[in-house]
Amino acid sequence: MPDLLLNVIDNLALHQLADFHFIRPWWLLAIIPLYLFMRFVVKSEDSLSQWQDHMSDTMIYHLAIKEQQKRRLTPKKLFMLFAVLITLVMAGPTWQQQPTPFFTDESVLIIGLDVSASMNSSDVQPSRLLRAKQKVNEVLQKRGDAKTALIAFAGSAHVAMPITQDKEMIRHFLDVLDSSIMPASGKVPQSVLPAAETLLAQVKAPSSILLLTDQTNQLAVNGFKNLLTGTPHQMVVWAIGENPDSGLASSTGLSASDLSLLEELANAGNGNMVPFTHNSDDVEMVLRSLNNTLQNVDDNSLPWFDAGYLLLFLLIPLQALWFRKGWTMQW
Repeated sequence: MPDLLLNVIDNLALHQLADFHFIRPWWLLAIIPLYLFMRFVVKSEDSLSQWQDHMSDTMIYHLAIKEQQKRRLTPKKLFMLFAVLITLVMAGPTWQQQPTPFFTDESVLIIGLDVSASMNSSDVQPSRLLRAKQKVNEVLQKRGDAKTALIAFAGSAHVAMPITQDKEMIRHFLDVLDSSIMPASGKVPQSVLPAAETLLAQVKAPSSILLLTDQTNQLAVNGFKNLLTGTPHQMVVWAIGENPDSGLASSTGLSASDLSLLEELANAGNGNMVPFTHNSDDVEMVLRSLNNTLQNVDDNSLPWFDAGYLLLFLLIPLQALWFRKGWTMQW
């Protein structure tokens, strides 16, 4: 589990590092004259160099006054630090986009929840189905009023809630879903295809299918591949069950072949497979996968967050030093 958390943090850091750039990069050219000015200042301060042709180094060492040279913080050095920080502020460093009130999220999340008998297994307490419902509620809470639809499936699939922005209504229908109310027993994940296709026909932006299940088959893999290939939509598969790599899996947990086929299903749907975790790591991974589709909706219209303003807080204590007695006299 700690390794999974570290991987999540590393992936997030690498993603932000890949997006790092300057909004106004031409301001960085100001560093060139600042560097030349600093060289001139340093050279002008070296008053001993003019005596090296007339005195020995030993005599210069004993005659020179060292107090001024020992000072590490001078107005000139402070000015250069201040100028470099101001240049970075003006260049506008950034690594993430910010939402805008003029941007409307038209993407839809279609949740396909497996309510078949195998979801009543208790390898994750109290059962796979109850934990899956809890995870869905966490996703709904974090997504707010984003457009969402709910499909329940076992031996057949049925739209429990059409596309809506009322997450409380979805929660109400989610609570009552159980294998006992399904008209057909068994597990037929490909039965979700007609309902998902109907819902996707109503959307106006790249959207996601989130399938929560513990098993799949090759028919579902081929079916979702045909449905999503060549479209901007994606499928995220949430493997509900104890992961065999966690070291906690019992004989009733997910097998390696189950996970392999679920991952193949996710790849066929242009998405990724998210393994179940006992904390919220898997929820965050799902949300990031869904956000990738959202960002593809209209990336160019989202403004970049100007982080240069944060550097202004570093300039406040530097600016305060200019009020020291005699500070400006030392230039």
